[in-house]
Amino acid sequence: MVTRDFLKAVELFAALAPSDADALAALAHEEVFQKGQTIFRERDPGGKLYLILTGAVDVSKTEPGGALMPLARLGRGEVLGEIAAFDGGPRSATAVAGVVAETHLASWDVAAFHRYLSSRPQAGVLILTGLLRKLGSRLRQTSEAVQTLVRGL
Repeated sequence: MVTRDFLKAVELFAALAPSDADALAALAHEEVFQKGQTIFRERDPGGKLYLILTGAVDVSKTEPGGALMPLARLGRGEVLGEIAAFDGGPRSATAVAGVVAETHLASWDVAAFHRYLSSRPQAGVLILTGLLRKLGSRLRQTSEAVQTLVRGL
């Protein structure tokens, strides 16, 4: 179960007022994925936003030949599915539950999450600012990785 205390311990939601965290927790659903189970595939519709409660999630992209290229291993307190949740497009990568233990995720229906953001503007600004910081950090890491690859050619 997602609680206010768990959300407040996650960097993305730490600045939320207690009532806003309670409201967001009430919208969440807990999902359990077994070791190695696919959570979503690249190009799937992006109808949910996820937060890792326990376990890990491996994120990868499909290479032109069909092989999966690992991108990241995400752990407790990290968000996934945020790109499709906010740009309305399909999933940009594949997410698979880690192979060490089952993975518990909080999930939010994207439409319900957007209604939450609209109904609580101050909370919405805090969450969206945090998401922009997170996406900026990931973009910076990607740019550095591409630069390293280009130098190696």
